[in-house]
Amino acid sequence: MKKIVTSMMMMSVLSMSLYGYSTEERISDMQKMEAAMAQIQKGILYNHKEMAIQGVEKLKQASAKVEIAPKGDMDYSGAFAKTQAANIMKYASSIKSYMEENRKHAASTNYTKVLNECISCHNKIRKWN
Repeated sequence: MKKIVTSMMMMSVLSMSLYGYSTEERISDMQKMEAAMAQIQKGILYNHKEMAIQGVEKLKQASAKVEIAPKGDMDYSGAFAKTQAANIMKYASSIKSYMEENRKHAASTNYTKVLNECISCHNKIRKWN
């Protein structure tokens, strides 16, 4: 009986640790995304192509790691966050392309699109009003 209880406890602990994206990691990634967005904005405003492109790369790295822990079978927050992250990646790539082509207005438009993706995700997942 003792072995069964011990094995059940181990299985529950292991199943809980399968989801390895902690709150601290999520906060860190969000802070990295915010810093990358600030760098992109400065790069666009200062007409500093390399600064904006470096910000795009940092944003894409942080966005690729973002996950949301599902709260239940009917919770679509994780899927929604992944869609938002994919859109952020797409718009970030456009920012990079437009900066390389010296099309700053188009880059700034896509910067705004990235920001809108961030805000819509925070509205749904963090329940902003």
